[in-house]
Amino acid sequence: AEGSLSRRIGWLTHVDDPAQLAFIRRVAESPGTYTVRSEGERVRLRMLAYQMALGQGAVASSQIVEELGAYPACASELVELADVLNGRTRMVSTTVPGLADTPLSLWCAYTRNEVLAATGYFTDTVRPAAREGVIRLRDRRCELLFVTLDKSSGFHETVKYKDYAISPGRFHWQTQNNAGPENESGRRYIESATNGWQFQLFVRSTRDDPFRACGPVRVADPSDITGDRPMSITWTLDVPLPARLFGEFSVLRG
Repeated sequence: AEGSLSRRIGWLTHVDDPAQLAFIRRVAESPGTYTVRSEGERVRLRMLAYQMALGQGAVASSQIVEELGAYPACASELVELADVLNGRTRMVSTTVPGLADTPLSLWCAYTRNEVLAATGYFTDTVRPAAREGVIRLRDRRCELLFVTLDKSSGFHETVKYKDYAISPGRFHWQTQNNAGPENESGRRYIESATNGWQFQLFVRSTRDDPFRACGPVRVADPSDITGDRPMSITWTLDVPLPARLFGEFSVLRG
């Protein structure tokens, strides 16, 4: 219904990537008739469709185009929102190293659904479960690390994580409880310098915030990994955090 679609447009207020905002505007300007012109646009449309979708099933990218065609007033509303957000953002669209084939931009804001649609974990026909903080993309040999710094809301009081930025170029992270030096999960981190796996960090302050794409992280020295179930890893970021994000992510919350 039109009211439902209008409310879901509000689920886009976090978007601050200028390239994605320009794309959203183009889709909304051609309600019901927009057609993708490249694989990159196909992925951007999938990101938009999953962010605005109801339910937990797979979502066809064309669904949002059809909905906007059915409700032109909502399309106009979306054009206006894209313009407002574009005028507000201070971000620059910058490719995420290691994810250059995706539309994701370094340090921009995304929901988990948008990231998983952008990286191909979600497709038009498949939507695997994605509740964990670590998502493995085996075809890419890549792990997506979703980190929420303030876990006090909605988490059991005995769950104590220690995730925080130590410096603009270093980030302390605790693995899931099942990762240890002797199992597959733990070895993937320990042997990451030679096993071809990469790790992409996405960080948010609270569960109400979007994630920020912080780019690839690596184990710079074996001594940066300690402990067992969970393991503690001090990652080195390939691209240091901007001062603003370092300030936001450097406080140990809990």
